[in-house]
Amino acid sequence: MDINQNETFFALDIGTRSIMGILGEKDGDIIKIKNVAMELHKKRAMYDGQVHDIQAVADVAQIVKNRLEKESGVKLTDVAIAAAGRSLKTIHTNVIEEFEEETLIDSQIMKNIEIEVLQQAANILKENLNDNVSYYNVGHTVMTYKLDDYEIKNPNGHKGKKISLEIIATFLPKIVVEALDSVMHKIDLNISYMTLEPIVALEVAIPENVRLLNIAMVDIGAGTSDIAITKDGTIIGYSMTSTAGDEITEALSQKFLLDFDTAEIIKCNLCKSSEQSFTDIVGTQINMSTNEILEQIQDSIELVAKNISDAILKTNGKSPSAVFLIGGGSQLPILNKLIADNLQLQESRVVVKSVENIQNIEYDTPILEGPQSITPVGILTCAIKNERKDFMEIKVNDKKIKLFRSADLKISDALILAGFNPRDLISRKGKSILVTINGDKKIFNGTYGEEAKINLNDQKANIDTNIHDGDTISIEPATSGQNAQVSIKDLISEKYIYINDDIVPYFCNIKINSIECKDYSTMLENGDEISYDILDSTDKIRQNMNIADDKQIFINGEFSKYDLSVEPGDKIKISEMPKEKETSDVQSVKKSITVIYNGSMITIKSKRDKILFIDIFDNIDFDRSKPKGNLIMKHNGNTAELTSELRNGDRVEIFWEEKNNIN
Repeated sequence: MDINQNETFFALDIGTRSIMGILGEKDGDIIKIKNVAMELHKKRAMYDGQVHDIQAVADVAQIVKNRLEKESGVKLTDVAIAAAGRSLKTIHTNVIEEFEEETLIDSQIMKNIEIEVLQQAANILKENLNDNVSYYNVGHTVMTYKLDDYEIKNPNGHKGKKISLEIIATFLPKIVVEALDSVMHKIDLNISYMTLEPIVALEVAIPENVRLLNIAMVDIGAGTSDIAITKDGTIIGYSMTSTAGDEITEALSQKFLLDFDTAEIIKCNLCKSSEQSFTDIVGTQINMSTNEILEQIQDSIELVAKNISDAILKTNGKSPSAVFLIGGGSQLPILNKLIADNLQLQESRVVVKSVENIQNIEYDTPILEGPQSITPVGILTCAIKNERKDFMEIKVNDKKIKLFRSADLKISDALILAGFNPRDLISRKGKSILVTINGDKKIFNGTYGEEAKINLNDQKANIDTNIHDGDTISIEPATSGQNAQVSIKDLISEKYIYINDDIVPYFCNIKINSIECKDYSTMLENGDEISYDILDSTDKIRQNMNIADDKQIFINGEFSKYDLSVEPGDKIKISEMPKEKETSDVQSVKKSITVIYNGSMITIKSKRDKILFIDIFDNIDFDRSKPKGNLIMKHNGNTAELTSELRNGDRVEIFWEEKNNIN
């Protein structure tokens, strides 16, 4: 055989009963099938689509390969295969991500929560199965996003404090892939393309222009009936029932005392002939019409139909728009009508899809016919369309992993399979502290750490960077920030005032949770309640220091008759009010007061009951006879009137204001 396989595609359908191999070529939009070979298993080496006896399956596959090589003259080295859909595991789960404060939801957060929910689905699968089996994630469907508990189609760009994602994730057991790989290795074949049986069946049985519809695809094999549900152009769910073709074979065997192989032949012939002739295990020759046989095994057929219908309803939530049946078991008479009745669909909407219905396929062999040939043709079609290996190997932090290839694989997909914790991708802010200060709540935030550092082949990358076979990914997890650390000193600055030359804290009466605190280094804890006073006025100084009303307060040398503001660093003097000097002529002085004149204290005496502003000129040295500008007179900060009464402690200002200073 001198012809290589460059232009020839080889698909192998490894089924429970048989193995079928086909060779085909691409001619424009047409796929031409050149050779077909099929061989039954010699013994029960396959159960429900999974390899149980690797060598036995390899022996049959070798026969098929040899036959195709002999007929075609092509040396076969690469093969496309499909794993049974019944091997899939489906997990329905969700995750919730909460933020300490309202946060802008960006693509990074969206991707991280997607990674986290897939990682959670993988963990749930492992816990539920309670075994050491590894699984490949082969796809997922977003069910709902919620932002602050409100359902939203796309949270990207919105703000919120909580985001949740609900998905359906599907997984393929690693053992299934490795068993198929072992079989191919034994017959010197390299797997160039691998996919799932439901996917290849959909590829050829359901045209692209109708995949947006809600359709159920049911592959009725020997041991199981595998179900895939499509909607909006994608598979939204999988299911499986353990009732299928063997259920009918066993019913025939029991009703008519037949060995399994004879019952299997009759079952396959029910759709081909109106009359059946067979011999039971005691040698009796039986001739019956197909309708009579169907009547006697109708309970079994109804059970298969009901289980399929119930699985469709459970997975889809309602009846689909249509149901497509494939696989050898789909040819059973009246099965499609029973399924239609159970789903309350018109019988015309539950149809058997045969290889003869597939468009753009050319072949000329009687072996390739009926719904049982959908899968091998689908594998070949998908392999030709993709023309690439479907598994690739990469490294994540020096750990080798295999990925089930799909469109636009990214670093995030590799991290999921490598078991990388998605929470390590984003730097976490340290814990915040919420305290109450004099009745007002205040939050002190922790700091942010550094984001994860991702490199692809020694080049800076991110989780959305595309990856290819042989790539090397290195990642340093994000670091956490520091928790908020707040002391009394951080709330209350070390400011002081001076009272009679003593240093007095500007902040006073500091309490934490009603307990007095004098140590400014005391650290606060979440929920603490802090209270304090500020000596920012003369009234507060009088109140906190219990200064009697007959005491005088001076701020930076200025007498404080009324409540004045106090600033840090101010110098306060507290003194006794000056006493009036005794005089022998007590009858001549009726009134004596002390006022602050231009910042200095003076005493004014009068023989009258009232002392007026004008009386101050008798007690000060101020020459009004020679004007030196405008005369300015103020009484307690306001323009003075000469007849205003002066009282003890009043502030008086009298001075000339030069005319050139007047605006």
